[in-house]
Amino acid sequence: MQTAERLKADRKRRASRFALCLAALAVLIAFFLFINSSYFTVGTVVVSGNKYIAVEDVLRVAGVPEQVNIFRLKTPEIRDRLLNDLRVAEVQVEREFPATIGIHIQERQPLAFVANQYGFVEIDRQGIVMAAFKNLKQVKVPVITGVRLGNVYVGDQVNNPGLLNVLTYLAALDEEVLNQLSEVNIKSADELVAYTTGSIYIRVGDNQRLMEKAKLTGEILQEISAKKMVVEYIDLNYTSPIIKIRDK
Repeated sequence: MQTAERLKADRKRRASRFALCLAALAVLIAFFLFINSSYFTVGTVVVSGNKYIAVEDVLRVAGVPEQVNIFRLKTPEIRDRLLNDLRVAEVQVEREFPATIGIHIQERQPLAFVANQYGFVEIDRQGIVMAAFKNLKQVKVPVITGVRLGNVYVGDQVNNPGLLNVLTYLAALDEEVLNQLSEVNIKSADELVAYTTGSIYIRVGDNQRLMEKAKLTGEILQEISAKKMVVEYIDLNYTSPIIKIRDK
């Protein structure tokens, strides 16, 4: 009698476990179907932090398709693809449920254009060639003249002492001040000259005190703008800079 009751109890326990397994399986299937549904299709890709790289370029390099399930995206792979672009210094890729992907870009800042064998190259503060152009249609940063690079390619790092001195000076400028410069000319190893978009001539001089000279450049240009001064040139060769007012 006890044996029959025991068998009956065992059958009930097995049936209960089987029912629980079926329920768990049903939940898993439902969850799988849910996360693979159109509800989690990427509806929006938000790109932020970019200034020099177009959003279209970010999406192309990232390889984010127009329609993809958010759970199938491998954010580390997207990040790696973007970091392979020399224009990108750092990037964060995040899922924002239910249907958004956030890509935050920290760009390498282009500092200047320099002529090379095939046209012009864009370089950053380390002298790394970020991009190459046959012609300059739009100049966003100063052009360095007085030096011509040879056969350099994207990804190369230039090692010209005179050029590196100019980059030291430009890298110490605020972005607002940098954008006011149209050209920096290397007349000689001891004579750098910069020109503003407002036709002001800046005698930077030799490669001494370049950080200090960059700071003075920003302060003086700010003063000129605030006081609406008409200036012919600025001479930074002296401890106390000279500002030459343009003759009327």
